[in-house]
Amino acid sequence: MIKTIMSYIEKLGGEQSQCLIDAENVNNECFVHIFLRLDSKTLRNCMLACHRFRSLLSNDSFWVERARIIGRVNNLPPFAWRKATNQKKFKGNESGEIDVSKFAFNFPIMVHSGGYSTIRPTFFSYFDAAPNHIIQGIIRSDEFKIGATGNGIQMEQNSGYGCEPHTDVEKCFAFSFANSSIYIFVDLVAKGIDPWILDYVRPKIRISQKINHRHDCAASLTLAAQLNYHETQWVQENGQVQVSRNTDLKRSKSINKQWPQWTEATWADVALEFNNYPSGMRHLTVLNTGKDDQFWQGFYGPKIANIEIKVILPEMPVVRPLQEDTERKREDDEPHNEQAPQFRLPFLRGRRNVMAIPPAIFHNPAEE
Repeated sequence: MIKTIMSYIEKLGGEQSQCLIDAENVNNECFVHIFLRLDSKTLRNCMLACHRFRSLLSNDSFWVERARIIGRVNNLPPFAWRKATNQKKFKGNESGEIDVSKFAFNFPIMVHSGGYSTIRPTFFSYFDAAPNHIIQGIIRSDEFKIGATGNGIQMEQNSGYGCEPHTDVEKCFAFSFANSSIYIFVDLVAKGIDPWILDYVRPKIRISQKINHRHDCAASLTLAAQLNYHETQWVQENGQVQVSRNTDLKRSKSINKQWPQWTEATWADVALEFNNYPSGMRHLTVLNTGKDDQFWQGFYGPKIANIEIKVILPEMPVVRPLQEDTERKREDDEPHNEQAPQFRLPFLRGRRNVMAIPPAIFHNPAEE
């Protein structure tokens, strides 16, 4: 860390840098100029080095400027929210019922972990590394879980096979004949969404993606999402309901889509939004599960693309009283103890005798 800082001082001071070896001879402006260009790991070490460095790095304006320099302005809350937080003045709290004295943004985590920018899943690299971009079996990490049965799940380039092209779709994920699932786990606090925001503001949380299917095969897909207290939790009572029909509860929502065979294969946008959820939510779980409905060998199931998650603050800084959770379940108090994350290489399954083989040449009987 010291070598890194001194190298910047030498660049700034040129031949006179030798007289700046003593940190007391370096003014705060010079250190701030250096800190703005350090990597995140070195910055964390600087915050632990001394009280002076910690004080300089605790200034909100430093992190706003750093976000601008490294191109992460979208991670920050709007200016109106930063101003209201500094002044401790929020709409909805004119009477002072809510103690806002400790409301402050955690800018370091926000700038480096995502904050209010669009959150996108991280499992793409696993498909890139897999043979033929196909994953079978189970892959588990802190941010996602893929459970791929049947022929697995395949990453296809552009709009995929059997679909109309779409300019916004560069990669998509196609399911096979058996129900397979992709879970996405989002630790909202670790991403930079402060607990007081989740409790007293409860901003809109939006999950969006594009969906499609092959025109020559029937398919079904469920997109579900759930807000939780605990990491990677999935409340079973609601989970069972979400499989059979659409749900629109405060903490859990789902959309079920079915495509008959020989229907138009155009990409469509779907979204789930949480607006009036209870206080205490810290984690978000998003689930995509799908299969083809004709049990064909290959990847004839639904396709998903462009999965995005975004936390959207209201335009006007407003706080609300804490809201009780009326949908609390047993799993919220006694979350399931999952096994340690497992990473498995894709494996091949034996061909099942009852598997249907799609015809080599497709035709629409209605056209005969």
